[in-house]
Amino acid sequence: MEKLKSIIPDRIKRTIEESGPEDLPSTCSTLLHWCLQTPLFHKILGELAGSDTALCGKNMEAALDFKRQGNSFFTKGDYASALHFYSKALRLAPIDAQDMEKNLVATLYVNRASSLYKMDRLVECLRDCNRAIVISPSYAKAWYRRGVANAALGNNHHATCDLKISGILEPSPSGKGHVERELKETRDKCRNKSSSVVHQDGRSQSCIDEKPKMKLNIVHTPTKGRGLTTEVDIPEATLVHTEQPYAMIILKRFRDTYCHYCFKELPVDVNPCPSCSIPVYCSQDCQLRAGGMFERNIPKSNSIHKSIPDELQKHIAEVIVTDRCKLDDNHFAEHRHECKGVNWPAVLPPDIVLAGRILCKAKHLADSFEHQIALDLAHNYAQTTPEDKLEFHIYAIVLLSCLQQSHDPKIQPDGVLIAQLVILISQIKVNSMAVVHMKSTDINVAPGESRAGGPSSSTLEQ
Repeated sequence: MEKLKSIIPDRIKRTIEESGPEDLPSTCSTLLHWCLQTPLFHKILGELAGSDTALCGKNMEAALDFKRQGNSFFTKGDYASALHFYSKALRLAPIDAQDMEKNLVATLYVNRASSLYKMDRLVECLRDCNRAIVISPSYAKAWYRRGVANAALGNNHHATCDLKISGILEPSPSGKGHVERELKETRDKCRNKSSSVVHQDGRSQSCIDEKPKMKLNIVHTPTKGRGLTTEVDIPEATLVHTEQPYAMIILKRFRDTYCHYCFKELPVDVNPCPSCSIPVYCSQDCQLRAGGMFERNIPKSNSIHKSIPDELQKHIAEVIVTDRCKLDDNHFAEHRHECKGVNWPAVLPPDIVLAGRILCKAKHLADSFEHQIALDLAHNYAQTTPEDKLEFHIYAIVLLSCLQQSHDPKIQPDGVLIAQLVILISQIKVNSMAVVHMKSTDINVAPGESRAGGPSSSTLEQ
């Protein structure tokens, strides 16, 4: 952007640097007209939003290379390193790619599940098996690994069903014999003790929002301003009020360690976006909420194998028809417009990408870009430094142009819409809040002190 900024005519720069909010439609229109006639602007736009230069999409060759490295570490018994490379491969593997006549993503989930099993991460192993089965319900190895994990968790009934299905689907006689031996051991365990099922299927708790238990009233007093009151006594440690942010985004330095939707620390069995390589999530629920429903043609359970009995067909259906969070009609999938593999969501500053999310959410709610981006928030554009005013103008034009090229051709940047986006960027600068996650071990640290080994908190988003 610095090169583009350096060649803007001084006359246009001076007009922008001296502008107030009322001047924005004119200054934005002038800069847009100049940009559209400048080859460097179109070059930058192509690098940010062009499909031929996209570096954030899926890459089968790179995924296969990471898979091979994972296999090598697994063979050596270095299961943590194998887990790391399988996760990197999953981030890059196309959802429908085939490798050795099997779905590559399903294979990677099973391989990662094997590493997790070796590391005694049984719950995470079970979740990866579920993910593989949803993608490829006839994958015998996925059912076998799921059965072994369920048996280790004490879910003997589920383990028996899983292993029976694996035995039916397994094509090789030696493989069938191996499954039969495992099934016999599981049946023996069932006879020796009753099965206490541990429901650990990878479904997120985030679907169930805890609701406040009492009615709250908004009051206003001359001395204290606006506040909340209730007519009943509130017990200690009671949830009183919750609010959801209008829009949020994770900062770049936390992209590999925290969920891109809920900002929780990532588990070892991360969930990648199925369509691009940028975000990772802590659960399937967060992935669905961030990116919307990803449609695939999942085979019906009764089409997997004709000889599977009815009771096992029911078990298959329970596994492959996952219990997803119900999203209401107005739910905005914040990552969907970014999920094209293009570079701008990864390259532009987080507050500019956040402005794009707010803009697209406004379009989603109003079903049009013709309406105002109406946020009842203060801004300080008039007091903004001349350098920032110019930067806001440039980023507003670049962001709208990227959205037009990679997301929605109906977006037509003009002076009025760009002016609204400049104000929105200014509002974000003034009103955005950082989410700080405190570690539980740091709660009792005295004020002004910090534990050895690093800071006691981490700022995750704007």
